[in-house]
Amino acid sequence: MEPCKKNMKEQKKKESIGDIVIRKFPLRLTAEERRLADSLRKEAANLWNDCLDLHWWLFDVYKIWTSASEKKKWYNATTHKLHSQTIQAIIELHEETCKRTRELRAKGDKQWRYPWKHKKFFSVKYKKAAITSTGKQLLFSNGKRQIPLVIPQPKHIDFHTIKSAEIVWHKDQYWMHIAVEVPKQKQVQGKKEAGCDLGLIHAAVLSDGKSHFIVTGRELRSLQRYRNKKLKEFQKLISRKKTGSNKRQKLILRKRRFLEKMERRIEYLLHAISKMVTDWCVDHHIKTLYIGTPNGVQKNTKKKKKTRKEIRQQLSNWSFGQLIEKIKYKLKLRGVTVQLVEESYTSGTCPLCGEFSKQWNRNFHCQCGAIGHRDVVGAINILDKSVHKQFTKNRELPKWEDTKYHRVLLTPIVSHKGLKRAVA
Repeated sequence: MEPCKKNMKEQKKKESIGDIVIRKFPLRLTAEERRLADSLRKEAANLWNDCLDLHWWLFDVYKIWTSASEKKKWYNATTHKLHSQTIQAIIELHEETCKRTRELRAKGDKQWRYPWKHKKFFSVKYKKAAITSTGKQLLFSNGKRQIPLVIPQPKHIDFHTIKSAEIVWHKDQYWMHIAVEVPKQKQVQGKKEAGCDLGLIHAAVLSDGKSHFIVTGRELRSLQRYRNKKLKEFQKLISRKKTGSNKRQKLILRKRRFLEKMERRIEYLLHAISKMVTDWCVDHHIKTLYIGTPNGVQKNTKKKKKTRKEIRQQLSNWSFGQLIEKIKYKLKLRGVTVQLVEESYTSGTCPLCGEFSKQWNRNFHCQCGAIGHRDVVGAINILDKSVHKQFTKNRELPKWEDTKYHRVLLTPIVSHKGLKRAVA
C-alpha cells in the first residue's frame, strides 16, 4: 500500500504543478519594522558566511565537499535567530551555487568561482511553511521567540498560490519578491523557427522567412537620452555645492529619485517590447527563436577614432542583455526555445547573391540590385545562418507588405476621437 500511496502523491504533485512567476512590490515599513528587516538580513549574512567557512575549512583540511544535509546538521534554529525553513533555504542556495559552478567548470568554463565572498547583508528567504495569512495580512515567521514580519496582503496575490518569498534590498528600499504558482500557459505547437535582430533604433526585428515584425526602440532611446541630459545637469549643480551641506544632500536625493523613476520607465518599456516579441512568436507558432547577440559592440569604443561620442553613449546605454533575459523568461513559459547566436555580417549580406556590402542607413542596397529593409535582412540572415550553419544564396528578399511595424509608447496617446492607445 505504501508504494501506491507514494505514486498517488507524486501524480498529484505533477498535476498541480503550474508556472512559477515572481511578483514584486515595495515594502512600506515603519522604523521598527525596518530595524527588524535589517537584523534579519544581518543574521542571514552570518549564516551564509558560516556556510562558506565550513565549506572551505573541510575542503582545505580533509579535501571533501560538504552537502546540504551535512550543513543542516551544523546549523539550525538554535545556532541562528531565523526560521528553520529560512535556514534550510539559505543552505540549499549555497549547495545549488556550488553544484552549478562545479558543472560549469567541468565543461571547461574556468572563470566561474565557488562562493567565497563574505557578506554583511543577505536576502532573507521564506518557504511556504514560514508564511501564514490572517486574511488581510501576511505573517512571515522568524523562528521561536522572534518577532514576525507583518505586511498587508496584496489584493492581486492569492495566499494559496504562494510558494516562497524573499526580502530584497534594492535602490535604498526593501522589496518583497513572492513566488506564486499560476496556471500553466498554453504551449506553442509546431516546429517553426525564426530569427531576431536586436538594435538601437529598432529594438527587436523578427522574421520566420515569410512574415516579418519590427518593434521600434525610439521611445526607449529617447528616454535614455533624456536621463543622460538630466544627469549631466544634476552633476553640474552638485559639484557647485559644498561637500556635506544640506543643499548638496537634497540635490543628491533628487538625483537618486529621478534615476529610480527613469529605471522604472525603462523597465516598463523593456517588458512591453519583450511581451510583443512573445505574442508574435505565439501567434506564428514559433518553437525556436534565434537571437543575434551583439556581444563586444560596447567594448573599446573609446579607442575607435571613427566612433563618435554620441554613438559611444548610445552603445553604452544599450540594454540588450536585459531585453534578452526578459524574452527568454517569457518564451520559456510558452515552451519556446531561445538560442543565442553570433550575428556578424548578418545585416550586410545579401540573401540573393550572398555578397557582403557595408550598409549606411536603414535601407538595404546590394550591387546586384537587391533592395530591402536592413534590419529585416539581418533577422532572416540570422535565421538562415543558424539553421544552415552558413549563408545561403538565391533567397527571396523581405517584402514590405509582409512586414508589420509596432511602436511602444510610455504613455497612452489620446486621439481626436478620445480613444486611448498605448501601442501604435
